[in-house]
Amino acid sequence: MQPLDHYKSVAHDLLGHPVPGLPDLTPQPTFNTLLPSFIQKLPPNLPDEDLQFLATKGAFSLPDETLRNELLKTFALHVHPYLPVLDLSILLEAIANNNGESRISLLLFHAVMFSSTASIDPKHIHRAGYTSRKAARQEFFRKARVLYDFDVERDRVILIQSVLLMTYWHETPEDPKDFRYWLEIALSLAGSIAFYDRSEWASETASKGLWKRIWWCMYTLDRLVALNLRRAVVIKDEDFTVPPPSMADFNIQRHPPHVLRMLGNCEVLRGVGKQQQLAQMFIEKCKLCTTISGLISPISNASGCSPSVFTYYIQALENWQANLPSDIQYQAPESPVLSEGDRSLFAYRAWLEMIFLAASGALHRQRLGTQEYHPWHEQASPPERGIQKITQSMAVVAEGLHELDLVHCLPTTTVGLLMPVLATHIMNIRSDSPDLWGNAFRSFYQCMKVLEKLGEVYMLAESMASFFQSAICGDKDGEINAAGSSTGTPGLLPTAFLEKVLTASELKTFYAYRELERASS
Repeated sequence: MQPLDHYKSVAHDLLGHPVPGLPDLTPQPTFNTLLPSFIQKLPPNLPDEDLQFLATKGAFSLPDETLRNELLKTFALHVHPYLPVLDLSILLEAIANNNGESRISLLLFHAVMFSSTASIDPKHIHRAGYTSRKAARQEFFRKARVLYDFDVERDRVILIQSVLLMTYWHETPEDPKDFRYWLEIALSLAGSIAFYDRSEWASETASKGLWKRIWWCMYTLDRLVALNLRRAVVIKDEDFTVPPPSMADFNIQRHPPHVLRMLGNCEVLRGVGKQQQLAQMFIEKCKLCTTISGLISPISNASGCSPSVFTYYIQALENWQANLPSDIQYQAPESPVLSEGDRSLFAYRAWLEMIFLAASGALHRQRLGTQEYHPWHEQASPPERGIQKITQSMAVVAEGLHELDLVHCLPTTTVGLLMPVLATHIMNIRSDSPDLWGNAFRSFYQCMKVLEKLGEVYMLAESMASFFQSAICGDKDGEINAAGSSTGTPGLLPTAFLEKVLTASELKTFYAYRELERASS
């Protein structure tokens, strides 16, 4: 107990010092008494040595009230709309009341805090003593992870909710415990309880809507991971019998004044309008992922599919986009300044558009089959023209997110959406067409800014950004000449061209990348 000796003096200060010469009858603090009243008590059968280890890992250390409230606000704005796996009102009211009448799981609390660190304004992270979002994410994830590993939480629904929030952790391609790992744990847990029983969907219990949302969160994550990584899906369509979510499955309400005060009068929680729009976007994402589910096989096995199959799914995606409600359809930002609620809505719309474009682009690329990609030829094929349109559209969406400083609010799956787009831009930069060359590099630069911004949060994005920087800054030993080659490794871009298509600020940034690459080599 030596690492905890200081708690004794803290308790004596609070409860009064013992009388000299008499037995010390002051109640000694336990881990339960050290936790706030809104946290559930720890299981009584946890061994002392496990509690000691958890304490050394910081599992019982919670963020200060200011950081906690900012993380909760960020969760309501930029995490819960994408993964509505818990009842937000129960979480927020338990913390705001802090009277012990309503409690939440310590594991779930740390998972909520962790998932919010990616999107929070960095000034709050720095004020709390963290050097970066990455450092904060790593610490909060470690707390959630160690609580999961030590079986502190026994409720399987809470375990499902927690590990789904932990899918926000995916640091390196070699890490076996990536977001797919946590997703498969959630699916295994869900399959082991009555949660999977179809009769539950016909019941009128208060949990029905929550259960449907959790299942659809798992389904959509599974489809997006399969699309990004070209992997087989885990949830088979024939086995997935959960009805589509509807507005009735969301607990949409105006949150009480004490909750709003705690979160700084959060705009989204003040009324129901923006909550309804965010819920509708989740519903539309479910519809889109249902369509994506059908096209994963053609994308993975293009040689076994006829052209009509690709045409069918391209049309299905376009029909989804055409049928989107007007207030959900993506539009370029009209103003560089948006309210916090409008920023949340814009980021979600942009992300849905990026998923649509990524799925469409994957179909067009696979439709080309083994043909060599030459979009700059005068007789470019329809798939080549489609790829060009999609990559340019993706760059426009990326630029809008960057201008509003909303890139960090996107989920980790966004990294995978950008990979094929950037690769296509590099191919276009190699073309002999000045127009295509110029547009390709400008679009490449717009997407790279987004990837680098994501790199401030996700290590995977940082490593991918470094890879593409190396690809585009091909020369390391010589100077780029007017023909686009160098005395060292062949370069892709002539200096004269860069000076024409980039602003002075962008050109300075590009040359900084090149010098950085030279230094690292």
